[in-house]
Amino acid sequence: MNKKYRPYFNRYDEALKYFNKTKVTVLTMLLMSSQVNANVFGQRVSLETKRTSLKEIFNSISKQSGYHFLYLEDDLKSSGNKISIKLSNVSLTQALDQILHENGLSYVIRDNRIIVEKSKHIPSKSLNEDVKVQKRSIKGTVTDDKGTKLSGVTVKVINGTATATDENGEFEIQAKDGDRIQFDLIGYGQYVTTIDNRNVYQVILSEKIGDLQEVVVVGYGTQRKVNLTGAVATISPKQLENRPISSLSAGLQGLVPGMTITQGSGQPGKDNGTIRVRGVGTLNNSNPMVLVDGIESSMENVDPNDVESISVLKDAASASIYGSKAANGVILVTTKRGKEGKTTINYSNFFGKQNATNMAERLNSWEYAELYNEGLRLDGKKERFTAEDIKAFKDGSDPYKYPNTNWHDLLLTGSGFQHQHNLNISGGAEKVRYMGSVGYQGQDGIIKLTSKKQFNARTNLDMTPVKNLDIGLSMYLSNRKLQEPTNPYVGGMGQYFRLANQMAPWIPYKDANGNYGTISDGNPIAWMEQGATTDEVQRRFNAIGSVQYKFIDGLSLKAQGSYRPSTDDSHEFRKDIWYNPSKYQGPNKLFEKTTISTMYTGDITLNFDRTFSNHHVGALAGYHAEQYDYKYGEMYRQNFPNNDLTDIDAGDTNGQTNKGDTKHLNMLSYFGRVNYDYKGIYLFEANVRRDASSRFSEGYRWGTFPSFSAGWRLSEESFMEFAKPAFSNIKLRGSWGRLGNQSALEYYPSIPVIGLGKDYAYPFNNVIYPGATLKKANKRSITWEKTRTWDLGLDLGIGNNLTLTLDYYDRLTTDILMEVLAPATYGLKGYVDNVGRMQNKGFEAIASYRKRLGAVDFSATANFSYNKNRILDLGGDSYLLDGSWKIKQVGAPINSFYGYQTAGLFQSTEDIQSWAQYKMASNKVLPGDLRYVDRNGDKTVTADDRTILGSTDPKYTFGLNLSAAYHGFDIQAFFQGASGVYGYVESSGIGEFSGDTGSPLRFWLDRWTPDNPTSTIPRIQNNNGISSPNRIVSDYWVQNAQYVRLKNLQVGYTFPDVWANRIGASKVKLFYSGQNLLTITKFLKGYDPEMPAGSGSYYPQVKVNTVGLNITF
Repeated sequence: MNKKYRPYFNRYDEALKYFNKTKVTVLTMLLMSSQVNANVFGQRVSLETKRTSLKEIFNSISKQSGYHFLYLEDDLKSSGNKISIKLSNVSLTQALDQILHENGLSYVIRDNRIIVEKSKHIPSKSLNEDVKVQKRSIKGTVTDDKGTKLSGVTVKVINGTATATDENGEFEIQAKDGDRIQFDLIGYGQYVTTIDNRNVYQVILSEKIGDLQEVVVVGYGTQRKVNLTGAVATISPKQLENRPISSLSAGLQGLVPGMTITQGSGQPGKDNGTIRVRGVGTLNNSNPMVLVDGIESSMENVDPNDVESISVLKDAASASIYGSKAANGVILVTTKRGKEGKTTINYSNFFGKQNATNMAERLNSWEYAELYNEGLRLDGKKERFTAEDIKAFKDGSDPYKYPNTNWHDLLLTGSGFQHQHNLNISGGAEKVRYMGSVGYQGQDGIIKLTSKKQFNARTNLDMTPVKNLDIGLSMYLSNRKLQEPTNPYVGGMGQYFRLANQMAPWIPYKDANGNYGTISDGNPIAWMEQGATTDEVQRRFNAIGSVQYKFIDGLSLKAQGSYRPSTDDSHEFRKDIWYNPSKYQGPNKLFEKTTISTMYTGDITLNFDRTFSNHHVGALAGYHAEQYDYKYGEMYRQNFPNNDLTDIDAGDTNGQTNKGDTKHLNMLSYFGRVNYDYKGIYLFEANVRRDASSRFSEGYRWGTFPSFSAGWRLSEESFMEFAKPAFSNIKLRGSWGRLGNQSALEYYPSIPVIGLGKDYAYPFNNVIYPGATLKKANKRSITWEKTRTWDLGLDLGIGNNLTLTLDYYDRLTTDILMEVLAPATYGLKGYVDNVGRMQNKGFEAIASYRKRLGAVDFSATANFSYNKNRILDLGGDSYLLDGSWKIKQVGAPINSFYGYQTAGLFQSTEDIQSWAQYKMASNKVLPGDLRYVDRNGDKTVTADDRTILGSTDPKYTFGLNLSAAYHGFDIQAFFQGASGVYGYVESSGIGEFSGDTGSPLRFWLDRWTPDNPTSTIPRIQNNNGISSPNRIVSDYWVQNAQYVRLKNLQVGYTFPDVWANRIGASKVKLFYSGQNLLTITKFLKGYDPEMPAGSGSYYPQVKVNTVGLNITF
C-alpha cells in the first residue's frame, strides 16, 4: 500500500522538491520571518469538538486561519482515538501545541503551511525502566491577551499537584517532560500545554463572553454553566468593584433581568432595597431567600468587597432544592476563599460626598402670600396678606417678622461625607488556604445626626490535613451603629419631612428673641437642634464549620453546621421642648428595646458525580435541620428630671410600661437531586424537597416540593455543524416545579390566642378575679402557600463575542394565606386560611457583547424584563380596600392605586352644570377644578366611579452596562430604569394653602386662572384636604413614575507594573466613581420616582461622588 500525504503530496521528498521549485532564497525567508511570526501569533482560532478526527479539526483550523496542513495519513492513524477539545479565541500556536503534542505529533510552520509529523520525543514508557524520569521546576507567567498579568490562575499538572499564580501572574510547579499542565481561571478559556525541554513558559489566557465552562453556584453545590437547565443569573464581583454602595442590595439594582430592587430611602443604614424576583408572588412576604456561603442570612451581612460570586435562582427548577423558602426566588452569595500560592494583600478605599438626588422647588414667602390670597378671593373670603405684607416679604427688610424660610434647606445641612476602607489578605499552601478581610464604613447623612458606622470582619479557612479530607471554617462578625434625631411622634425621619412639607415659608425659623416659629405640630429644626437621638447598635456573628470526605472519585460526604446569633439594641430618648414661652411639647420620654435572635442549622449531604463513556450522572441526597429562637424586650418611662438624665432608672415609674415575648421555630427537611446528560447534548435534572415546619399543626406540617427540567444543546448535534462558528452555542431549556411559602404566618397560627389580665377580670362572691378569654379564632388545617412555576429558555452564543439568554415564565401561587372574617355572631376577629390566588407571567432577556477594537477593549451588557401580575382570588371577595388610595382587586395587579379618572379642568359655570354632579367632595366646585369622569353613566360622580389607576410595581425593568479600556485607562457607565410604574404624592407633599400650613411646589405658579385657561394645573384652593375637589385621589396625581437613571459612572487609571513595583505593589489603581448621578423621569418634578407612595415624607435618595484607591501587594 502506498503512503499518501494529504492534501497535496505523496512523499516528504516531493514536498522538499516543491519548496526548491519555489526558488525562495534563504535571505528572502529571513527577511519575511518576522512578518510570518507576527501572522502566526496574530491568528486566533476557536474549537469545540466531541470525538472528532484530526482531519476534521485540521479542516476547521484551515477555514479559520487560512493555513493548510501537510501530513502522512499513517501518522494520523497512529495518534489513536478521536479527539474532544474546547478552545476559545486562542492563538494558532496554542491550539497546535495542545492538539498535536498530546497526540504524539509535532509541527513546523512554513509560509501558510503547517507540516505535521510524528514527534521525535521518545515516550517515557519506552525508556529503560531502570532510568527514572526526574521532575524539575517549571516556571512561567500567565497574562490575558492584553498583557495584563493574571493572579489566582489554577495551574495543575493533570493527575498531579496544583498551584496558583501570584499577584504578578507568576507560577512555579514541579513537573517532568511529557506532563500536561492545565491553566484555569473563571471567565477565561482553559489552556493545556505539554512540558518539553523548556523550563520557562509564557501562557496567554483569553477572556470569554458567557464562558460555558464557567462554574456556577447552585443549591448545595456547583454546576458548569453549559449544563444548567434552570433559569439562573450570575453576577461577578467585577460588576460591584469600586462602587460607592453602602449595601449589597444597592449594588445589585438593575443587574439581573427579572429582579427588581426599589430603594425608597437614602438614610444611612436604612437604604436596603426591596427585592422582588419575577414580581410579587403573594399577598404576604415576597422577599427572596438569601444564603451566604450556603447559610440563610441577609444582604446586610455581606461586605460587597468580600463577594466571589452571586447566583440568582429564578425558576422552580433551580430553587426547589430549598423548598418552602424559595417561592420568591433564591439569591446565593459566595464569599472569597484562599488559594494556593503567595500571600496577596489588597487594600481599597474611597472618600466621597452625598447630595439629594432630587428636591422639589417650593414657593417663597411672597409667592405663597399672593397665591393664598387668590384662593381666599375665589372662595369669596377676605384676603389675609396685605400689599405691604407682600412687599415686606420681598424686600427682606425684617427677616424675623416677614421671613422667607426654606425649611428643606434648613433640614438638609448634614455633611454627607462618606468613606470606606477594606483590607483583604489571602493565600495558602497545599494543606491550608486562608482568606481574611476587615472593612470599615463611615457615613454621615445629608441631615444632621443621621449616620452609620460599621465595622465588619470575615475569615475563611480551608484545610486538607490528609488526602480526600477537607475541613472548612468560616466566621463573620459586624458591629453597626445607626443614629437619627428623635421627634415627638412615631415615624422616624419621615416626621421631619412631613413637618417640613407643612411649614409655610412665611413662618420664621426663630424670631428676634430666639424663640422657635411653630405650627400646631411644632418645628422640625427645633427637634433636630435639641440633639436627642435614637441610637441603634446591631451586632452580627456567623460561624460555619464543615467536613467533607471523598471516598472515591465522584463520591463524597459532607457535614456542615452553623451558629448565627444577632442582637439589636435601641435607645430612643425624646426631649421635651419649649418652642417659645407659650408653646411646650412634652413630656420627655425614653424607649429602650432589645431583640436577640439565634439560628442553628445542620446539613448532611451525600454527593455523587461520575462520567461513564458518554453518560454523565450526578446525584445529591441531603438532610437539613434548623432552629430559630427569638426574644424581644421593651421598657418605657417618661417625666425625667431633665433632658440630660437618660438612664431608664431616672424616669418616673408612673405610666411606665414593660413588654416582651419569646418565639421559637423549628424546621426539618429531606432533599435530593439527580442530574444526567448524554454527550453534553441532552440534559435532565430532577429535584425534590420535603419540609416540615413547627408553624403548622400536626398532620399539616409536611410539604413536598418537586421540580423537573431538561435542556437540549442543539449546537452539539452533528446536523448543526453548518451553523458553526456563527453560533457557538444553542441551548433550549424547559422546567416545571412547585415551591412553598410559610413566611406570612405568625409562629403559632394554629394555636388559639388567649387574653389574660385585668381587662378580662370577673367578679365572684364580690371579689374581682383575673380572667382569661379567647381573643382570636384559628384554623388548625392551614398549610403551605404553593407556587407552581414553568419556564422556557433559550441560550445563544453568537461567535465568540455575543451571548443572548431569553426566558418566558408563568408563576401561579395558590393557597395564599389571608385573614378571613368570622361571622359577627362569633364574637371574635377573623382567622387565617389558605384562600387566595395570584399569577405572574413574564419575559426576560440579557445580551452581552465584547470586542477588541484596535487598542480599545469594549463591552456592553443589556437586560430587559416584563412582568404582568394579577390577583385571581381573594377568598370570595372581589376587592379589598387597602387604605384610602390603594386596593386589592381580582384581575388587577397587587399594590394598585384606586381613584378617579379625570377629563381636564372645568372652564366655566356652564361647563360644570352640564357635567355629572359631584357627590364625593365637600367643597364647592368652580372653574379651574378637575373634571372627574362619570364611569357608570348615572349622572353623578361617586365612589362607585373609582377605578384602577396603576401600580407601584413596574411592568418593565432594564439595565445597560457599557465599558471600555485603553492602555491602563478604563471607563464604565451603568444605566438602570423602570417603566409601567406609577407613583402618588398626597396633598401635604404637593403643598397646601392653609395659612400656617403648607409649603407648596413652584408649579402652582402656572395654575389655572381666567387669564391662563390653557393650564392643566388646577386652581388654587385654601382647603386642600382629601375631600377637596382637586385633591381627591385621581389619575391627575397618580403619575407615571417611569425613569432612567445613571446608576454608576466609573473612570479609572491603572498604573504600569513598573511604577507599581517601585513601591512594592503589583497593582495600583486610582478611580472616580459616582452613584445615582442623573435621573430622567416623567414623575412629579422634585420627587424621586422610587419614593414611597404617599405624603412625600421620606428621606431623599442620594447621589454620591467619590474618589478612591485600589492597591495590591
